[in-house]
This record gives sequence, C-alpha cells and structure tokens, in this order.
Amino acid sequence: MKKMFIAGAKCPQCEKIDKIFVYHKDGEDIAECNACGYTSVRPKEVEPQSEPVDGVVRLVK
Repeated sequence: MKKMFIAGAKCPQCEKIDKIFVYHKDGEDIAECNACGYTSVRPKEVEPQSEPVDGVVRLVK
C-alpha cells in the first residue's frame, strides 16, 4: 500500500498541518491523520450517465 502525504493539509480534528496522508484501499481513497488517527473516506467517483435525446447524446450531472 502506497501512502502519500498531502503538503499543507490541515487535519479537521486536531488541526495539525502536514500530518494528513492518503492511500488507496478496496477501491476507495482514504485520508488519515498521522498525529491523531482521524480517518476520512473519499466517495468513489461516479461515471456521468448519458441519455439519448432525439439522436443526440448529452451529459447529465
């Protein structure tokens, strides 16, 4: 598992700077504080859905 520190990031729990690292596990991006153990899971990206309208495809957000 490859962990990457995020330069200048501030932990929302302990408010220390440069303690947040991110790693990828089970298809999700997880951010964790090295100082207090705070953990946050980033939602998975969802592919935009398209629906045909009169033969034209448009992206719907």
